[in-house]
Amino acid sequence: MGKVLAVSNQKGGVGKTTTVINLAAYAGLAGKRTLVVNNDPQANASSVLLPPGIQAEGTVYQAQKPIPTAETLVSIIPATAELIDDERRLGRQDQGRFALRRVVEAYRADFDLIIIDCPPTLSYLPMNALLAADHVVLPLQAEYFALEGLTQLLALMEDLRADSGALVTLLGVVLTMSDQAHPLARQVEAEVRRHFGAQVFQTTIPRDSALASAPSHGRSILAHDPLSPGAVAYAAFTREVLRVLE
Repeated sequence: MGKVLAVSNQKGGVGKTTTVINLAAYAGLAGKRTLVVNNDPQANASSVLLPPGIQAEGTVYQAQKPIPTAETLVSIIPATAELIDDERRLGRQDQGRFALRRVVEAYRADFDLIIIDCPPTLSYLPMNALLAADHVVLPLQAEYFALEGLTQLLALMEDLRADSGALVTLLGVVLTMSDQAHPLARQVEAEVRRHFGAQVFQTTIPRDSALASAPSHGRSILAHDPLSPGAVAYAAFTREVLRVLE
């Protein structure tokens, strides 16, 4: 049965979707049948991974089926802005918080890895993702304000385990957009590693112009510039994730 990862942080701009896209690309390259579930109304993962000319026809909550992408062994259930309406509707349903879990369970047998991209909030959509997932990967930008969002997400996970029977655990924190030449980035990394220890992935994702430009070309970093520092980092990060999941 496939493992389900939610990539989440309620702070925007920390590299969640970049992590989803590139983790999926390298997991597929490693031979893992991988499904990306776009659970973010911004639909950025869909704009990168959907083949040209293919349009999403609904959302994961509207029986949208997986669509193969150009990445090896990677499919996507894309999103549209209709996810905003889905969230309102689910909030009115008695068991609406478990809607994504029901969908994901149906795909566990078909995929080795299911990765859920979450919006930068702590609203009903990421709550659905946390209740559907086995583990959370938490991208964290190497700056002090990002640490506040980390504690809030971990508190929500605790509440869901206590109140809703969630089984989700933190797989790990991945430091993103890191500039090791900057003393503040080094200080934040040291603080996070001191506090979370082995739950922080050894791989740190650097600031990299290739990572920033790849989405504008509709590509993962693997397809766009596989020798760039960002590509090397995401390859190493994916190896870490797959090793922890074994």
